[in-house]
Amino acid sequence: MTNSLTLQTMVNAYLTDLELIPSIDIEFLNELQSKHIARYSFNSLAVVLGQDISLDINVIFNKIVERQRGGYCFEHNKLVLNVLSELGFEVRLLMAKVIYNRDVDVARTHRITLLNFEGDDYIVDAGFGHFGARLPVKLELGLEQDQGDAIYRIIQNSKNDYCYQVFKEDTFFTLYTFNLHHYSEAECLPAHFYSHKSPDAAFVNNMVVCRKFYDDILSLRNGELFSISDGATVTTAIASAQHLHTILVDDFELDLDLAISEFLFSKFVSKDLI
Repeated sequence: MTNSLTLQTMVNAYLTDLELIPSIDIEFLNELQSKHIARYSFNSLAVVLGQDISLDINVIFNKIVERQRGGYCFEHNKLVLNVLSELGFEVRLLMAKVIYNRDVDVARTHRITLLNFEGDDYIVDAGFGHFGARLPVKLELGLEQDQGDAIYRIIQNSKNDYCYQVFKEDTFFTLYTFNLHHYSEAECLPAHFYSHKSPDAAFVNNMVVCRKFYDDILSLRNGELFSISDGATVTTAIASAQHLHTILVDDFELDLDLAISEFLFSKFVSKDLI
């Protein structure tokens, strides 16, 4: 059972854990997003373990901050939105369609945050994983924003949807599309249910864990670990359940029993070794 805390108490603990001193400026926003994705892993572990995933803010805070278990977009970005709102930023949630550069009609299964600061809009997204931005992306059409290891921009397509893009393999690649409609927390529930319960959902069928540090990325997908630094990728095959456990505990700093790692190895890795 999770103890009920005031939002102010959770915000103070969050800021302390990330060693953040709050201020109402862009520098603080940049620091918050970059520190969040470096410390708290984006992962599908609760999904693939068949656990119920609550979107109650107390439960999310306990899971991500207190227990260091990480989570996915509906958890990370709700936590960040609540923190920013409590600190006095103007924020609201948006729902996006993850399309990965395809011309497809899919459901809105990704939660992001729209932030307005001094008249300018920004997309704050601390829950996209490997290809997600380290810093908020300004919603200024066509503006290329170099974040060190990647360049992002937002454009509009022929349907007037906004396209959140990363420069990848010599071209801009649309990660997801979104609009500026007003969405409620209740509208997250069907997408959240699909994402962690449907047998067709990507997170149900894949073990994904990612942390984006300041100069490199550590990304696990099923049987392979990708270490990315200075544009170079080193791929390591997961050799055993103990190997997987060591990576999850030491590299991703997840508090997991060996039995869980053994289960994950048997489900997502060993079948590919046969």
